[in-house]
Formats: sequence, C-alpha cells, structure tokens
Amino acid sequence: MRRLNLKHIVLCLVLAVWSCNSGSDEEPTEQELVVKALTKTWGIAPGRSVVFQGLDASVFWADFELSFTDRRSFTVSGVPSGYDDVWPASGTFTFPDPKDPNLIERNDGVFIKIEITSETRVELVFELNDTGGSAFGTSGNYRFMLASGS
Repeated sequence: MRRLNLKHIVLCLVLAVWSCNSGSDEEPTEQELVVKALTKTWGIAPGRSVVFQGLDASVFWADFELSFTDRRSFTVSGVPSGYDDVWPASGTFTFPDPKDPNLIERNDGVFIKIEITSETRVELVFELNDTGGSAFGTSGNYRFMLASGS
C-alpha cells in the first residue's frame, strides 16, 4: 500500500510539472515584441522631434501624445488644428509584411516605418498622401521622434 501511495505521489508531481511547462516554451514573434515595446504613451522628444518635408515642425506638435495598446490600437491627443489626417484621434494598426516587424499600416492606409532606438525612444517615419485637398497642405514626409517616461 505504501509503495502504491509513493508511485501515485510521484506521478502527480510529474503531471504537475509537465502541465506547468506545457506551452510556455513558445517564443514571442517579432511583431509581438514590437507591440510590447510600443505599448505605452509617447510624447515629443526634446529637440528637432517632428520633421515635415525636411523642416522642423516640432513647435506645432509640442502637446502631441500617442498611446499604443497591446491590442494593436492607438489614441492620440494634442494634434494641431487641421492635422487630423496626419494623426487621427484613434485607430488600429496591422503588420502588412510578415517579414518586416518594423512596418505597420494604420487602418487609414498610412504605412509607418518604426525604429525603436531604446525602451524610451522611438522614431516613426511615414508619407501622407492627402487626396482630400486639405487647405493646410498636410501631404508630405513626416518623421516623429518620440520619448516615453518609462
């Protein structure tokens, strides 16, 4: 009887260890790592942080904040008046090329190249083709250098 109890205990321990380890060896994908790195609130980095068509536009974007979530969505605040087509108030994004984790596509069709330079710095580069004929002339190349507090 004692021998049976010992075998039962050993079997239970083996099953417990095996069940705790099953599935946990899976490594996150490169896209999942990018999403994890982006998931926070970003603000304008000090210096020449917003460049439009090669010119420093940082002063106009001083209050800009961009928040990414782990559900591949984003919200923004502090967008200058008339520039909602550059950064809509909210949206989602996908990875259009499975081989390029540094390229995302916003739900409005804008492709953004991402360069994560550190845990607290990211660079977003994109071209906006405003077909709506905006009076503000928002079409062109943008580069946002963003920083986070964490």
